[in-house]
Amino acid sequence: MNAPVERVWPLLADLDAEPRFWKGILAVHTLSRSGDVVEREVTLAFRNARQRERVYLHPPLRVVHEILEGPMRGTKVVSISAHDEEPGVHLQATWDVALRGFLKIGSRSVSKHIEEGTRNALERIKAAAESPP
Repeated sequence: MNAPVERVWPLLADLDAEPRFWKGILAVHTLSRSGDVVEREVTLAFRNARQRERVYLHPPLRVVHEILEGPMRGTKVVSISAHDEEPGVHLQATWDVALRGFLKIGSRSVSKHIEEGTRNALERIKAAAESPP
């Protein structure tokens, strides 16, 4: 994307604003914060399911979501890396989750939905980072 890390990082670090970019998230409720570690509850768009997460902020390059309870368990990592040849940064999200309960039944379609939702979220973050301040 054609934006510096200084424009991208604040978008990733604003955890309360995640529903703006990640449409699979309806609401975020912060339970506690200690430095760069946030405990929170997330309401998902699918059946209003709730999951508990511990989020680790690693400024200015990475946000690690440790999904502890709910229909998924595992991690989501959103990271920023610089281009060597051109200005701007590359934004990437990597999931390593196991589906549980009702999500496990339709795991193939859920995986495709997560992939598409992630691609769309990264596009929305890109658009916000590249827009004029």
